[in-house]
Amino acid sequence: MSEASGKIFALARHEYRSAVRSRTMAAFAVILVSATLVSVYVSSVEYAAQLADYQTYRAAALANGLPRIAPSPLAPLSLLRGALEYLEIIGAVIAITLGYLSVARERSNRTLALIRSRPVSINEQTAGRLIGAVGVLSTLVLATVVVAVAGVGVIGHDWLSIGQVFRVVLVGLAAVVYLGIFYCLGVIATTRASLATNGLIVALGVWLVVVLVLPQIGDTLDADNQVPGGLFAALGLGHDGEVTILQHFVGYERTRTWIEDASLTKHFERFAFALTDVKERYRVHGLGWLINETKADLAWLLAYALALVAGLRHTLRRQSRTASSTTT
Repeated sequence: MSEASGKIFALARHEYRSAVRSRTMAAFAVILVSATLVSVYVSSVEYAAQLADYQTYRAAALANGLPRIAPSPLAPLSLLRGALEYLEIIGAVIAITLGYLSVARERSNRTLALIRSRPVSINEQTAGRLIGAVGVLSTLVLATVVVAVAGVGVIGHDWLSIGQVFRVVLVGLAAVVYLGIFYCLGVIATTRASLATNGLIVALGVWLVVVLVLPQIGDTLDADNQVPGGLFAALGLGHDGEVTILQHFVGYERTRTWIEDASLTKHFERFAFALTDVKERYRVHGLGWLINETKADLAWLLAYALALVAGLRHTLRRQSRTASSTTT
């Protein structure tokens, strides 16, 4: 291991251990996992009843010698919708809190001067913080995913296939990137504020707009959401018919799309929902088609991540200069 790698690993390990030992983070993690378990339980109970009805129908059809039996219309991956929504909302708050606590501990323990007294570069500081935070967030996402998948199997009586588990893994990786962006936001806002709590308030204000306000505005402006089950479906129009009608409202749709695109949460949600069969029109397609269909959302997610990592690096450099000038 090189000297630089050793420094990065030491910083990452310190970040991870500090977060794991935090009672606040532990409480948030318990809340997230508990909410996930409740959501999966509620949806899986109904799913188990529907699955039992289908199996009864299938057994009767086989007994009567029917040559063709309709495949199950049920989608076990869709039961993860509640877990994904809690990751979007509660997970983002946890990530912001992780960033806030990291800076608050640093200020309280006065460890910045200790770090600056050693030959640690800005790149090493940034990488160490990020790797440690990603480790914490990955642990959190893994716990949520394991609870959700186990809940579907135990409560819903339908264990996921290897291909479906692979899809969940991809969604989990995207979730770690999504939460990592909010971690960077928490660190940046808290570091730039004279009082750590003020930075937390600012970061939570951004969270409120990005996670709750903008997606809600976009959904409200979507005409298809004004009727349960979809306006175009109620009118008997397929996807092609929907596209044809919306061509007459290009300006309106561009404005609505811009509002949704401004929301990081909406991009993660589109990708996650597509891979977990939440929307029925995606269920007939394979993984390759789904990745291609959501590549723009993945690009937006990556762009946000790169921008916030650059912002984190710039903030840490500015913090280091301020600390150095103060000590001299």
